[in-house]
Amino acid sequence: MSSRSFFRTDGVRRLTSLSAAALAAALISGCGGSDEPSAQSAAETQADSAVSSSQAEPVVDVASQTEELVSAAVVMIGEQKFGESLQKLNEAIELDRNCAEAYFQRAGILADARKYDRQALNDYSRAVELQPNETRYHNMRGLFLLTRQQYDGAESDFTAAVQTDPKYVQAWNNRGLVKLARGDYQSAIADFDKAVEIDPNYADGYNNRGFAWFQAAVDEKALADFNQTIKLKPDFVNALNNRGMLYMKLKRFQPAADDFSEAIRLDEANIKHYQNRRMAYQQLGLASQADADAERIKWLVRLGQINVAVSQNPDRPDAYIERANHLAAGGRHEIALTNFERAIDVAPERSTGWVSRAKYWLGQGDAQKAIEDATTAIDMSKSSDAEFSHQAFSIRGDAYFQLGKFDEALADYGRAKRIDPQVAQAYLKRAGLRNQRGDKAGAQTDYQQAVTLDPSIANSANQQ
Repeated sequence: MSSRSFFRTDGVRRLTSLSAAALAAALISGCGGSDEPSAQSAAETQADSAVSSSQAEPVVDVASQTEELVSAAVVMIGEQKFGESLQKLNEAIELDRNCAEAYFQRAGILADARKYDRQALNDYSRAVELQPNETRYHNMRGLFLLTRQQYDGAESDFTAAVQTDPKYVQAWNNRGLVKLARGDYQSAIADFDKAVEIDPNYADGYNNRGFAWFQAAVDEKALADFNQTIKLKPDFVNALNNRGMLYMKLKRFQPAADDFSEAIRLDEANIKHYQNRRMAYQQLGLASQADADAERIKWLVRLGQINVAVSQNPDRPDAYIERANHLAAGGRHEIALTNFERAIDVAPERSTGWVSRAKYWLGQGDAQKAIEDATTAIDMSKSSDAEFSHQAFSIRGDAYFQLGKFDEALADYGRAKRIDPQVAQAYLKRAGLRNQRGDKAGAQTDYQQAVTLDPSIANSANQQ
């Protein structure tokens, strides 16, 4: 059983947890070289204030403008408007080349993009250079280096952070992760000890220390730490998975399966949890449950492949439609509908998305919505969409059939050029209705048409 890296970093950018006002207040001291005006600048300000407004040149408050831009950028980061945020930060840096917070926030965006590591590291380093005693900057640059396996630099930054602020819990935790990554479990445990000593409710510290004990094969202490983590934070997926893996090692397969099941409930798209639970079910002799997890793993693998196709072809509606259908087949209906809508948005001139969503509604038993989408597709179909026009008529015909509107269904089946048992059933159903109304000739005509399309209907009637 592999003991892969199941520890968790801390100190990551959690900007959305702060209000815009709090963020703005936090950023005020982040720009420029000093938090307090010098005596000389204060005197100059007083002298300037004595000049009449008619004589004074307009004064541009660069610091205020820069702080406003950075504050707006941080709010945009929380809203995941990264492009707009980056633009604001670039403007702030153009205004004030010494605005450490602007470099720091821009570094975070570039680092998260995973394509601009050199620029991100340059920005983190510039922020540290401008404000060397700002522990956040050391901690985040350390995390950046840690996630790039640059352990020496990461440890130096975390050490600088705890030297400046000995009660900086996240930095103690993160330095422990560096040591854990190096396999120095005892030193890692010492740093995690310090983190939970400072904050006895620090769940990440207990989880990471538990993983260090697990790696060091001190199972009893590992279990105690995982239990404490989950007690403090019952929805901590990483800790549930860790404890499940420890239970597997201890051959306690039912509690392991229970932990993996809870992890799946909280993080249902993570293949790892299904793989682990499948192993537990196999050990318990629960073949059908293990097989069900195997199928779910296949579904998730295929979803990952489709996601890659979507990212490579973001303007192709068929990629979103394939993902929508796959999600619907897996019971993820809300997200499936979002993908159908995206297919419509990226190609509004085509009927493809409308036809596909109409088919989805039909499968869900919502005939009225299927009719609405199919009608939209029919109305907008052009010669290039002839195939989808036929599909739209076919789907709308089936929707009318579901509603018992057989005249409309047969009209659409005719436009779709369909001759199959479903069409035969529509004729047979309408024959019954005509017969009830006393239209014997019409009923006989429909019945004969039904038999022509599906001779088994006559055989069935003869047997009755």
